[in-house]
Amino acid sequence: MRRACLLPNRVLPLLAAISLLFIARASGQTDQTLYSFTGGADGDNPLSNLILDKAGNLYGTTFIGGAYGNGEVFELERNASGEWTEKVLYSFTGGLDGSIPSYGGVISDALGNLYGTTTDGGASNLGTVFELTPNGAAWSEKVLYSFAGGKDGLNPYAGLTLDTAGNLYGTTYGGGPYGNGTAFELAPLAGGQWKETTIHSFNLTNGDAPAGGVVLDGQGNLYGVTQGGGSFKGGTAYELMRSSSGKWTEKLLHSFGNGSDGTGPYVEQLVFDEQGNLYGTTLGGGSHQGGTVFKLSPSISGAWKEGVLYSFDPTIESNPFSGLIFDRKGNLYGTCANGNGETTVGAVFELTPGAGTWNAHDLFLFSRLNGEFPEASLVMDASGNLYGTTELGGVYGQGVVFELVHSSPQN
Repeated sequence: MRRACLLPNRVLPLLAAISLLFIARASGQTDQTLYSFTGGADGDNPLSNLILDKAGNLYGTTFIGGAYGNGEVFELERNASGEWTEKVLYSFTGGLDGSIPSYGGVISDALGNLYGTTTDGGASNLGTVFELTPNGAAWSEKVLYSFAGGKDGLNPYAGLTLDTAGNLYGTTYGGGPYGNGTAFELAPLAGGQWKETTIHSFNLTNGDAPAGGVVLDGQGNLYGVTQGGGSFKGGTAYELMRSSSGKWTEKLLHSFGNGSDGTGPYVEQLVFDEQGNLYGTTLGGGSHQGGTVFKLSPSISGAWKEGVLYSFDPTIESNPFSGLIFDRKGNLYGTCANGNGETTVGAVFELTPGAGTWNAHDLFLFSRLNGEFPEASLVMDASGNLYGTTELGGVYGQGVVFELVHSSPQN
């Protein structure tokens, strides 16, 4: 069974009710462990997704570890012979600079600066938004905002989204006027300062505990999920629309927990297809109570319809913590955090569209030495290779960065 100590209390009752079994169904890719964390200065327990730069280097965060034990930002660089080397870009001290970058990875701007969140630390020890700037071989950290625990929220679990104007968007798991979390915007000002604005406060009815981040559409509207709240207390999918005056309005797209539609969408960003449909996962629920992959489709009337593309069967796979990615052919890829607890401890899966249905395939099943509990979403390179992290496992048992090598390049 996976360790429960790193999970929010709201998740524990859900996981306790779910059977955790895995059976391999298919394998189309070869796994390579790129790096095993030792649990020391190099990092410990990577929970976040990764990003790729133009040179093919990977960037991510670890939950704890680093020079001060409070987490870090790292880079994995591949040399000409194909070997990977880890470099710690920044270790959080646990003070004003932040502490514990939970499920939020980093994003990059056009200049190569990195942005992310920490769940703790900062001026009030309630979390931060930070920027890392390259300076030759070194990196310098700057805290853009420290959460105070009032209407601005507290404890951001997820990463950030950047718009074309350089504004940053994210969520806090708790806080706000109602104590159920917030969505926020950080806007750059002259002189290098940043202004934080709470653009929405969740009130349980419209959502509770947004552990995941937000995604932008072409009109600048934001979309995301909350783990709890809504009409059936099973979480929500929501849209935040900005008017010409700059005011934001929330629209509830779907309340989870009404039957087999899934419950508890967790640490994810929704993903759009070319037709404007949204796709995501739920940690639990579905036909077999092992979680789901869902689709949200807009209608001409403005309403959204939710449909379950796949319900995970706990005798095969269960508990997708994070979101999905598309390839160029329209296939979806994601991770399941749990296996049967004995021989398998997580999986990477693929969903391929068929004639009115979607077919699921396990691309890889983890077995502790090559990783344990993949909780983050994946990233794909131009050749169709997939990269991700596992919380535990590997040579030292403290988590890995892995690559699944595709058998043929993407078209």
